Amino acid sequence: MNEWWITYLSALAVAFGFACVLTPVCRCVAWRLNILDKPLSEGHKMHSQATALLGGTAVCLAWILAIGTGLVFLESNFIDVPESFPEIFSRNNPALRLMVVIIVCSISFVLVGLWDDRRAMSAKVKISLQAFLCYGTATAGVRIDMFSNQYISILVSGFILLTILNAVNFLDNMDGLCCGVGAICSLAFMVAAGMQGQYLVALLAAVTSGACFGFYIYNCSPASIFLGDSGSHFVGYMLGVLGVMVTYSNGSLLQASFPLIIPILILAVPLFDLASVVVIRTRHGKPVYVGDHNHISHRFVKMGFSRRSSVLLVHAISLVFCAAGLALIRANYTVMALILTQVIALLIFMTILHSRQKFLEQK
Repeated sequence: MNEWWITYLSALAVAFGFACVLTPVCRCVAWRLNILDKPLSEGHKMHSQATALLGGTAVCLAWILAIGTGLVFLESNFIDVPESFPEIFSRNNPALRLMVVIIVCSISFVLVGLWDDRRAMSAKVKISLQAFLCYGTATAGVRIDMFSNQYISILVSGFILLTILNAVNFLDNMDGLCCGVGAICSLAFMVAAGMQGQYLVALLAAVTSGACFGFYIYNCSPASIFLGDSGSHFVGYMLGVLGVMVTYSNGSLLQASFPLIIPILILAVPLFDLASVVVIRTRHGKPVYVGDHNHISHRFVKMGFSRRSSVLLVHAISLVFCAAGLALIRANYTVMALILTQVIALLIFMTILHSRQKFLEQK
């Protein structure tokens, strides 16, 4: 098992290296092609200068090249690999075929995001394309098979993928926020999958985390390149896929004690942010899809934190929730109850804190 952890970390490092190299290249291309996010181009955006928008392309390319490099090394026998590696990556393994579906859909999401970055598409068109790709992924086999009816599993899994995708997409509102949370959550999924012997899932999580960490160097405040919708769609899609694949998949119960709760805790920050923003916009009679300054990070800024400190605070909260999720892998019911109590208490505290700030502003 230790040799697999070396493989996971190596995959993460390779993806990190590719992202570090490709991000400045994509930044230069974005400036040459005028693929930029202009200041105040939309009412809810607050950056002060034009910024390159091909971050999603950089992250996706780093991710794909890392996977391709691993496959080339495997075929060439250039490095020593775990004994079970060839069996896991054999052409007859149905799990490997799912990788092709995931790669195609991830590239498609990047293209959808690029289209939206260049020419803002309507909400109906965007959600339709998102739903088509998410339900296509679920139909291909990336789904939670805990229901006796296959069609119910597809409907539920597609909805979960769509929800996580948009939760992460909503979270892309400050420098380094979305890719940082993406790196932390995918790293947690790598550990969760690795502890359960899900080799392919762990490797996908590793390269996703590495690509996000490499991009973060250029995206942290002050960012020289943005993820854009292409990047937030890619990261959101991958986190959704990883979240589904570490639960009940392929009709078998995994080793985790509470497989359905683990991904919810790991993704608690984007899910909580999505829920709170939807509630706030609905109460104010505003469309859910119209951006504003009511996200977790914005509310921390209103409380007096700097934008960079707000992002780091959200990252720290994400780390806490991810650690809680990982603790459930070998937990009993007593430990589960304690962990959930702490998580719920923290979420309630954050809600009260933000509500108190709003009350003070009104006074």
